[in-house]
Amino acid sequence: MAVGDDFTIDYTNKRIYHSANTTIYTVNALYTYIQNTFDELTQMDDTIPMSAQTPTEYTLINGWFINEARVGSPSRNCFEYLKGGAIKTDGQNTDIYLLTMSGTPTNPVSSDIGLTVQNAGVTNTGKLLDYTTSSPYKWWVRKVLGTFTAEAVTIPGGTGAGTISTATTGEQLWPNIYTLGSIMEDGEAGFKQQIYIAQTGARLFSGTEWWPIGGDSASTRQIDVLIKTKESGTEISSGDVTVFLRHYPATLPTRATADLYDHFGIDLSAGGRNAVPLATSADLNNTTDDGTVGGYTDITIAFVNGTITYSATSGTFANFETVTWTGGSGIFLYQTTTTGAGTMTLGNVTPADWPLNTETITGSTSAKTAAASQDMVKAYKMSKNFEQGSSYNYSVIVGCATKTLKQVYEYFKLRTRIGSTFTMYPTTYPQGGPLSFTTQEGQLYIRAHEDTQTSPTNTFSPVKPSPFGTFAGGKLFGAQGAWVENMATADIQNFQLIDSDANTRTPPNKQAVTITNLLSDDRVSVFRTTSSTTINKTIYTAAAGNNTGNTTFVVTQSIEVDTPSAGSIRIVDISNNTNTREARSTYTSWDGTTKTFSGLSPALDRAYTQTDDTAYVPFIDTSASGTSVSVTVIYTTDRTILLRVRRYTATAILPFETTGSFISTGYSTSAIRTTDTIVG
Repeated sequence: MAVGDDFTIDYTNKRIYHSANTTIYTVNALYTYIQNTFDELTQMDDTIPMSAQTPTEYTLINGWFINEARVGSPSRNCFEYLKGGAIKTDGQNTDIYLLTMSGTPTNPVSSDIGLTVQNAGVTNTGKLLDYTTSSPYKWWVRKVLGTFTAEAVTIPGGTGAGTISTATTGEQLWPNIYTLGSIMEDGEAGFKQQIYIAQTGARLFSGTEWWPIGGDSASTRQIDVLIKTKESGTEISSGDVTVFLRHYPATLPTRATADLYDHFGIDLSAGGRNAVPLATSADLNNTTDDGTVGGYTDITIAFVNGTITYSATSGTFANFETVTWTGGSGIFLYQTTTTGAGTMTLGNVTPADWPLNTETITGSTSAKTAAASQDMVKAYKMSKNFEQGSSYNYSVIVGCATKTLKQVYEYFKLRTRIGSTFTMYPTTYPQGGPLSFTTQEGQLYIRAHEDTQTSPTNTFSPVKPSPFGTFAGGKLFGAQGAWVENMATADIQNFQLIDSDANTRTPPNKQAVTITNLLSDDRVSVFRTTSSTTINKTIYTAAAGNNTGNTTFVVTQSIEVDTPSAGSIRIVDISNNTNTREARSTYTSWDGTTKTFSGLSPALDRAYTQTDDTAYVPFIDTSASGTSVSVTVIYTTDRTILLRVRRYTATAILPFETTGSFISTGYSTSAIRTTDTIVG
């Protein structure tokens, strides 16, 4: 097929339009056809439409126009049928006007091309060259008289009529981009991939791209297209576009795996022909059908958007619950107090609807309320910490709903695949302005925070294969700023995070002390020792203020991180030399900052002397309720331990005792149960 069979030259209106067939030609082929056409004697009275600067860079000159309306044009968009080169204009400024119509105009029809567009006073007129029939409604007009403004226009003798919203003029630019690189080979019909492009925060031609979706051959998925980056003399999004390939097939049991994703941002402001590298491969950890993963809706992805000060609150809000206020909503992430005044951290707030100081925030699950006393202050990070660890900043808080981290990872992939309109709430520090946040479709999501100032301070590094983090070897590697919590118990150590300040963080090494071969009501204690069978009873000394009746016990030393989160504490009254010198209480929690054990039962039966009296906390100190007893603590260093198992009631056993070590892999042993045949 020759170019002249598909492209038509309208000499009267100085326009070139695509008129037939679907063959895609190089820009050079179109240029060659034009030059060959216009060197004929019959064309010598016409100006030349195009010039060439290089074999891949061309200019539309002498006021010539190429049709570009994609939908509703009387012809087809020429640029959809071109590749291999870039086109710009020179000479359209003040000659060709783009009229953007307000509301819903009466659309022109094909016979209106070349007719006069005019205002009511016929002081502003021009010839219609092209138009669209869907929003945004655009008319391209070659100026004849005056200058169009925001005014009503008609086409006498034609059909079109409407009111101009804006009238602009200037040069146009269509750079050429083409992809290269290794793209995952599907090899099966029905598993086609679509490369897509984002510009100005939206997907171009969403779902209706003209370039190949692919087929059974990977090579057909590469694209070579022209994309407009300057319209009427104004750059579109500074000439920036982002090219994506994020393929998650709908029938994974057949397909076996989805693909690792890729994207590439590029500045096209210089025009020309531009290479875009993309690389995808099979994702061996993304094997679950999208229908199943789509059911993981109890997983919460919450972007930190700001804090709100409140003068009063009715109680404790539920973690990750939706909260509402007049005209807006968000996700509850944290509150500093559960009574009185405090500060609340919110995520996933609609940008235009953040809470104000006159509004009441209400929890949709807890039904608790907080009275805002100050407008929301925008923020992009909040403090989170591992158990008994230091706090660090994170920007995306993910509630895993006890799912495995592989399930969470696949949910991340699903929510960021092609076609996903799942709402994200990333933040930006724009040039010359304060922190802002906006909503973004999941298919376009790249990172939680970007600093676009002249001297940026913290732009998060993107993770191209999966924007929230990757998964390998049974372990989740989070993207910068992503925090995960409440995952399946088996995964409490199977992840590595990067905080918002770009520092790698790993969860503590939590290991179990486990005693097996027990019966219900066995007495079991595991003590730390100083050596052999000598129990270490001087781990802590009493602080001031430990008085009779207190349900707390405060120590002077920092509480060891490998202390059970709940258990028993034994306190030694050094001045008492009777068999009551040592008291045992259970505790429900401890606080490393205040060095306090809380929830003691029974309460203190005496006052303890500061620095003289001592205390110690066994790993296990309880009566068995089944065949085993276990406690999980954070491993910090090796500990020598003493295990004792005793039982007098119903089938008494000889006291069992053994020593061992709690190490980085924990401690486990089986009690030896020898019946005591002598005890009465």
